[in-house]
Amino acid sequence: MFSDMTTKSPPDITVFDIADWFLVRAKSEDKPLKHMKLQKLVYFAYGWHFAFNDDLPLFKEDFYAWRRGIVVKDLFDTYQQFGSSPIIPEMGAVHEFDEDVTRLLRYVWELYGACSDSQLNQIVHRHDAPWNRSYRRDEWIPYAKIAPDVIRDYFMSLRIQYAEKH
Repeated sequence: MFSDMTTKSPPDITVFDIADWFLVRAKSEDKPLKHMKLQKLVYFAYGWHFAFNDDLPLFKEDFYAWRRGIVVKDLFDTYQQFGSSPIIPEMGAVHEFDEDVTRLLRYVWELYGACSDSQLNQIVHRHDAPWNRSYRRDEWIPYAKIAPDVIRDYFMSLRIQYAEKH
């Protein structure tokens, strides 16, 4: 594994850059990630980035509300081959991120990395969460794009709730 020597910042970051960071982190701690958990970690990184950077998404790829949770379709297509088995990351160039993004990814890993798939599903499926507000239960096509502002507003509300408690 080697670094590409350039630091990336939004909007030059992709969902795969973020996913690779989590996969490498998980491997370094001998905590292999499954596809479902990787999707959730990427979602939390995106959401918390929005909570602290109002109008600047972490990456440009869209999230969708699918039956089992929030999904970035391109990420799903890449890792679906692993099914419910741990993902075996390819070791190649790993991007360095600016200090703010690196701090955010560490925060997300510390907050959610030890959670089980089931615990993460419960968080994502809360009644007020973007998935629950976007998922189309009764329609022929049972998935919907989740607008970035819905994710931003939700995570900003979580940030405010946390600030009020502390």
